[in-house]
Amino acid sequence: MELSQNKNGLLEYIPGSHMLLIQKKSSPPLEGFTENVLGSIQEYAENSKSEVEKGNNFLQWVLTRVFEATEDDAADAIVDGANDLGIDAYLPVDFSDNTIRLFQSKYGTSHSLEAIAKFKEDVKRLFAKDVTKMRPELAQLVTKIKEKNLKIKCCYVTDQKVKYEDEFIEVIDGEKIVQKLWDRIKKPAAGKKSSIKLERMLRHENTILGILKLRELTEFVSKSREYVFESNIRQWMQFKTTVNKGLRETLQNDPGKFFYYNNGITIVVSDFIELENNLIELHAPQIVNGAQTSNSILDHAKRTKNMEGSMTVTIIKADDEQEQNNITKYRNSQNSVRGKDLVSLMDFHKSIKSQLKNSGYFYEIQAGSFDTKSKSKQCEYEGDVTYNNYLPDNHKKVIVAKDAIQCLVAGIEQRPTEAYSSPSQFLPRGSKYDYIFNDNLKDDYRILLYPYLVKEFAKKSLKYGKQGGHKTKRYATLFFVAVYFRVLYKKILESDEGFKIDIRKLEPIFRSFKLNSRILKLTNVIVTKFLEDTVVDDEIELANTKHNFFSQHVWNDSMLRVIDKKIRQEEEEILALKKLTSNLF
Repeated sequence: MELSQNKNGLLEYIPGSHMLLIQKKSSPPLEGFTENVLGSIQEYAENSKSEVEKGNNFLQWVLTRVFEATEDDAADAIVDGANDLGIDAYLPVDFSDNTIRLFQSKYGTSHSLEAIAKFKEDVKRLFAKDVTKMRPELAQLVTKIKEKNLKIKCCYVTDQKVKYEDEFIEVIDGEKIVQKLWDRIKKPAAGKKSSIKLERMLRHENTILGILKLRELTEFVSKSREYVFESNIRQWMQFKTTVNKGLRETLQNDPGKFFYYNNGITIVVSDFIELENNLIELHAPQIVNGAQTSNSILDHAKRTKNMEGSMTVTIIKADDEQEQNNITKYRNSQNSVRGKDLVSLMDFHKSIKSQLKNSGYFYEIQAGSFDTKSKSKQCEYEGDVTYNNYLPDNHKKVIVAKDAIQCLVAGIEQRPTEAYSSPSQFLPRGSKYDYIFNDNLKDDYRILLYPYLVKEFAKKSLKYGKQGGHKTKRYATLFFVAVYFRVLYKKILESDEGFKIDIRKLEPIFRSFKLNSRILKLTNVIVTKFLEDTVVDDEIELANTKHNFFSQHVWNDSMLRVIDKKIRQEEEEILALKKLTSNLF
């Protein structure tokens, strides 16, 4: 356990977030973009009844927009309150990284330089305190940090302008928030130029085939790493496969054979210019095949000065996005990419985004992208008259992709504990995303919209989630989604297809808001009775905390028996709903 020094900043420690690091020569945000982001912060924070709530709203905004936590994860991450010992929040909530980020946030006039210094001292004192005298959430946090020997990264966030430098505290003020979001939406490779020197080369139409020394590749990747892997399908697969293991062993033991054993890399560019002595100037270069190779070589270069060996390189000029996607897709065959490859996956989400736009909703694949739009563009998203009934009155008609995927996993896939405890594993590059986004999943917007509407209705009308005020239901939102679909599929629809029913068949139900409200309220009755059952009480006690119960225990065999028992007890209402539902078809 140690405090990490701030070199590249907090995002260095978030898997998959290298592209989010602020580029050293990043362009300043446009005025309208800055106003829009700051206005979004103010609107979100000021929608509150107290100064404390303003601070919490601001922190939730930062966690979801800047650090891309889901709404539920952000709510669970926040521990601010009485006896918080100076810690307002932490990420990740499932302790899945080797670094834990501790947050202190100050909104408006509550910020001061003294508050930053105090935060630093509070963190240092935190681990000397007796965990038995802490709030359960903080006790679990401190215990997990000690058990896993996690590195600690301190992050102070505020909407104010701050001039403060500290090697142990990353200060993210209003300007840095805007800059991070601006850099995220900018194409990292757009406008970039780099050069690469080849030993030998052959020109064919818009393609160059060449022989490249490994030390030359190392230099090229080192200079352009923050943008050159943007289009690579498996840039975050790391070194987990047999192929990568053999690749490293060849570099270490017999680099001269590397040329024969490796397929080389493919670089796609918007343009290239041949200079003297086989020097090639590359415009907007992207390594679309060979990120693992490149990173293995770069990693090896850090350990040795002996960088002998060569490899093949293919440089293809393709300014058309579709052509670049095709090259990326078909050139990636060295390792099988889990499930749909990333290109197909993004095509899926682009399709969903287009469909949801037609229904009046903005599908936010990239966190903060809605805030980049002008106010007039944002107002174009008015939602659907019927579906809006499920949403809070102040809903902006923005559906965050990560939240929707989390709901899909909980409801349609019937995996609420996994959706709650570690949603990242079902996201792109996650270990289980192929179980969801494979060729069997049709790109129908309703597969994501309907579970999301169930969750939002539960929070809006049934007091689930953090804002609901219920000591147990605040953790039970995704569990509610799972129970709803269990009731709907197994009892009301009695589907022979199980939970893989054609999602289009649910449209009449979701379009009949009055009827569906009865199903949702029935689900609430079942969940409420479940939570009041003594067997469940014993399981919660065994889990130690409610968070642990809903992340690990709530969907085990013994709990499912209790759930199904509570469902059977509502047979009369289920029969009535079944009859009404059958009339819709």
